[in-house]
Amino acid sequence: MRALPRWLLAASAALLFAATAAAQTTPVQRPGAKPVRSIPYVSIMGEDGKQRHYETNAIPLLFNRACFGWRMYLGGPNRVVSLKEVLTTSQPAEQVIAGPETEVSADKTRATTRMFETVQDGVLQRSWCIIPGDPPGTYTYDITIDGEPRGEFVFCAIEVPDQNPNTDPRELSCPNKFNALERERPTTRKAT
Repeated sequence: MRALPRWLLAASAALLFAATAAAQTTPVQRPGAKPVRSIPYVSIMGEDGKQRHYETNAIPLLFNRACFGWRMYLGGPNRVVSLKEVLTTSQPAEQVIAGPETEVSADKTRATTRMFETVQDGVLQRSWCIIPGDPPGTYTYDITIDGEPRGEFVFCAIEVPDQNPNTDPRELSCPNKFNALERERPTTRKAT
């Protein structure tokens, strides 16, 4: 068996190293796949019975037709996480429908929900639908996952006097349109 020249071994090693480094830093993009990100969203059932979805934080107060929520990209494997979600509204709600996992303040401007939720394909999401008595104004959701603050979503609920089911939320005037952010996961430091 004949030994390979050193320059050939060095070139092969360098090429292998460069290919490995490129493979580790270049994300794999599937054709037609949209990037996953954290967003506020609204969906509305139109007069034609079709559900329309919008990436916006402007919520038309269309009773029993409009729903809204947030979607947060966490990454990692499918798993169950501990979720604490604090909703604060700028005005009190006339009525509150809440399960046993939710505590509502006496003035009906704050609701704290503690529950376990499933992260599916790296995504955690929650949503609600508008009912009569939901107030116009600012709705802020502070999200804590496994004890760590992870995000804030600020929505703007806007009255629609004619209850037109074909209202496009992107056309509504909202003082804090897309004022939503995602907090980075804190890095933990090991004791030295």
